[in-house]
Amino acid sequence: MSADRRHNDIMSDVAAKALKGITIPACPAILTQLMNELRSPITNNKKIAGLIIQDVGIASVVIRSANSPLISGNRRIESISDAVSLLGFGSLANLVHEALLQSSIGNNHASLERFWDSSRYTAIASSRLAHAVGRINPDAAYTFGLFHDCGIPLLAQRYPEYKDVLREANRNAEKVFTTIEDEVIGTNHAVLGYYLARSWGLSDAVTQGILNHHDYAQLEDPRNVDSDAHRMIAINVAAEYIARTHLRTAHDTEWSKARGAVAFFFGLSPTEIDDLADDVIYQFDQSLNQHDDD
Repeated sequence: MSADRRHNDIMSDVAAKALKGITIPACPAILTQLMNELRSPITNNKKIAGLIIQDVGIASVVIRSANSPLISGNRRIESISDAVSLLGFGSLANLVHEALLQSSIGNNHASLERFWDSSRYTAIASSRLAHAVGRINPDAAYTFGLFHDCGIPLLAQRYPEYKDVLREANRNAEKVFTTIEDEVIGTNHAVLGYYLARSWGLSDAVTQGILNHHDYAQLEDPRNVDSDAHRMIAINVAAEYIARTHLRTAHDTEWSKARGAVAFFFGLSPTEIDDLADDVIYQFDQSLNQHDDD
């Protein structure tokens, strides 16, 4: 047996144990088509819009998301063509990723509504923080924010007791979040998210970042993880704090665990990182208030 064959067999065995019988949703064909078209040097708005409108469900989610006050501002987006023209290819690709991720995992579950709201706001906050601190592409940061917790609904659907595990992991100030999951169910949402992101063709920086996004020690003592992945981890944990604060959801212990490491990573004081987060929270609140007034 060749070395490559042995390596693949070992990796398959590792994956089987990590996935614990959970099926990872396959990458939708339309996403592959769209990303190939977006990478084409001769693509145009009409081709991109034509691909998206092939699926009415995806198109409707894109339009609804595009009209969020945090994305469209005061602009009213009526069609996919409008979305392509007004938002640009990068933002549009992010909205398609969101629509396909929801439809693949199951966005019809009422219990997931809060999860998707949190993921969306985390993604938007990640993009804005990436603009503010530099050194990372805002669209990549958005994608990371959207996908980083995608293993959570997969575990919730597989294990009836997972809500209790999640509650304990959120409030435990001592243990690493994923360690608690591993101890109870033998796997964790970061591992599942890694396999899903990898099967959907996301970059190595995104997939490695997802796998390690609760390991905040890496921000102060980088190990064998891509530097862009470290930046995404740092931005993402601050973005999660911003999203939870804006949405008035119960705060977990992750920001208190990570705040110092995030500040160190970006060369800021803890007070400066708080100020940066507060600026984005204020932007979110103002956007929502303005939308309500309109």
